[in-house]
This record gives sequence, C-alpha cells and structure tokens, in this order.
Amino acid sequence: MNNDTREQIALFRYKLISPILAEPTRAQNEYLRQQAGREHDIPHYGRRSIAISTCKGWLRSYLKRGLEGLRPKPRADSGRPRRLNAEQINTLRARCKAYPHHSIKMLYQSLLGDDLLGQPPLCYNSLVRIIHREKLLRTEARTDVRKRFEMDAVNQLWICDFMHGPTVRCDRRRAKAVLCAIIDDHSRMIVGHAFAANETVSALTIVLKDAFAAFGLPLRLYVDNGPAFVADLLVGACARAGVSLIHSKPYDAPSRGKIERFFRTVRERFLVTLADDISLDEINTAFSTWLQDDYHHKEHTGIDGKPIDRYHDSAAHVQIRRLAAKELDEIFLVRYERIVNNDATISFKSNIYEVPAAYIRQKIEIRHPVDDSQDLWLYDNGAKVGRLKLVNPGENATTFRPTPDTAAISFAKQAVKS
Repeated sequence: MNNDTREQIALFRYKLISPILAEPTRAQNEYLRQQAGREHDIPHYGRRSIAISTCKGWLRSYLKRGLEGLRPKPRADSGRPRRLNAEQINTLRARCKAYPHHSIKMLYQSLLGDDLLGQPPLCYNSLVRIIHREKLLRTEARTDVRKRFEMDAVNQLWICDFMHGPTVRCDRRRAKAVLCAIIDDHSRMIVGHAFAANETVSALTIVLKDAFAAFGLPLRLYVDNGPAFVADLLVGACARAGVSLIHSKPYDAPSRGKIERFFRTVRERFLVTLADDISLDEINTAFSTWLQDDYHHKEHTGIDGKPIDRYHDSAAHVQIRRLAAKELDEIFLVRYERIVNNDATISFKSNIYEVPAAYIRQKIEIRHPVDDSQDLWLYDNGAKVGRLKLVNPGENATTFRPTPDTAAISFAKQAVKS
C-alpha cells in the first residue's frame, strides 16, 4: 500500500465521520448505526460494511491526531517474509509434534533461537496464522504418556501381581498354579513369592506377610485392581502396617512393567525347565532354588548389575522398618463377626465353637491367622479374650455347670410374687 492509497483511505474515513464531528453523542450513535447497516465502497478494500466500533475508533483518532490519525499504519513486519517455504513448514510441523503443549510464544522463541524462521525472520503474527491454519498444535492433553522411573533405595516401592502358570498336582487333583510375586523396584529383588492353587487374597497376604518378615516394610505397595488387591483384608493390613497401598489404573498393565517383565523371565527361563507331572510343593521348591541360583545372581540389564548385590548395597545405607512376629500376626488376622446362639456357640466354616456364656445373643468379633482358619480367637472391643475351641457334646454332657447366683435370686423373686 503506497502513500496515495493511504491518503485516499484517510479521506474516505473523514467523509464518513465528518457529519457528526460537532454533534452530541446520541446523534453520533444514531448516525453510526445507519452507516453500519449499509455497504461502502472503500478505496483499496472494495465494497464492505463497517462496524460501529470501527467508526468510533476513527472518530477518536481524528479528534486526537487529525487527518494523520485516519491514515492506515504501515505494517510492523514490513520487509519481513509473511510465509514459510516447504522445508520450514516441515520443520515447524515436526517441532509442534514434539512439543504439542508449548505455547505459540514459546515455540516462536525456540524457532527464532535456532534460526529457523528465515532472514529476516518471520513475524510472530504470521506464525500464529500458519499454526492455526495448519492445526499444528494439540489442544487436548495426552493421557498415555509414560516415563521410565526408578526408586532411589530399596523398600521405597514394591510391585505385586499374579501370573498364571502350568497345571500341577494339588491335594489329589490337578489345578493351575498361580504365582504371586513381589518385586522391589530399586533392586529388582523378588522379596515375596509363592505358587498357589488360586488367585485369592489369602494367597496374596501369606506372601506379603512372609515378605514383611524377611525384608521389612515398604513405603509403598503398587498393585492392580483385581479382587484380591481391593479386598478389605489387604487394605486393613497395609493400613495397620503403615504401608501406602496404591492401585494402578484399570487395564493398565504397562504401569507395572517391572513385575510383568519378571513374569516374562519366569516363563522363558524357569517354566520351560519343569517336568510335565509336578506337584504344587515341588514347583515352589524349584522356584525358590531358581531365584537363588539364577535370577538373583544374574546380570540384570535394567540395573546393570545383580539384584542381590544392588539390594545389599542399598540396604546398608537405609533404615529398614520391621515389625515383631506378634505384631505381624495381629496385622494379618482375618476378622469376622458372629451372633452368639442361646447355647453359647457360634458356627464358623461348618464347625461349631464354644463361646463364654456372657456373650449369648451378642455380636462378637472373631479373628484367625490368614493361613490357619481353625486357630480362632475371640476379641472384645479390640482386646484378645481367648482361643475358641470346638464343641464337644460328650464332654458338655458330663460337665457340671452351676446356675449363676443372679439367676437364682431372680427365680426366687418370681416365686414369691406368684
């Protein structure tokens, strides 16, 4: 746009606003509404309508700077390129793909610093138009971004999961052996493991209890959302032990990549060595031997060393939290509630147990170790009362049970009234 064109545009703008230069505001608004409702033949731009706010802007500029205020300003990017070549467009597309959440200003500064906007460089507004036109920047956030991580020391994070293994002999039948394993994130040591005939919370907590006893308490336990991992028994045990229980997102196996990679190693280096006809006890014995002779003493590419060495190196510099055997037993007790029958008994797992007569028709709490459901104990408001024993009808028939004094007094009072 040359100076003559700017002069013609300024004069057009003056003609448009000149009738209202000396008029009051109400008259100005009425006039501008009339002009906004029609099209005007504007020099250089052709026929188009003009907004009321645009006319008011011209009016203010004229009153402030005269005719000069109505001249179009020269472009601030005069002499600079207004488009990118094909190579620069490809570079811009690659940069936007790599950093989709950078602001345009950050992207512009980055490209400018790398001298990728030409000479003289493309102006910022042109870059904005190109990015919007090509739709190069994402507006939605990615939810599948995953970065490699590793804890600084042992027992900061344990990862636990189940793996379905081969069919084995178990209690005069054949069942699928399910491996429950716990891996320490820092050292890749397997701190807990056992094959069981099912994938239950009992199998899980037995492994976890042994791991707590042997290696101490972790800060965090990372598991999936299977039934065993959301059971109240596990949640309560972790709460009482002061362990942070973390569940991964549903169907997000890659988030537990370290334990999944270990299971792959088990399939490739352990399961292939087993005989076809093997019992559950035999596979557990063979697995323990394999861990000690093979896995824990082999170079691990993820840590550039042996898991056993890395565990001991780290354990020597951190404080391991431990619990006494009795405390562990209390943490992993399975809890139930029962109503005591009129004959001072309760039914539990198809067995009848005797309860002190003071608890007749009351709700009581019973607990037993996770690995022994017959070792049943009675608790009263969290206090251990005693072990419950199975009912022996023959013994009860020959045992003398005196009537409490209170019952005798009550009976005497009723007799007097009658």
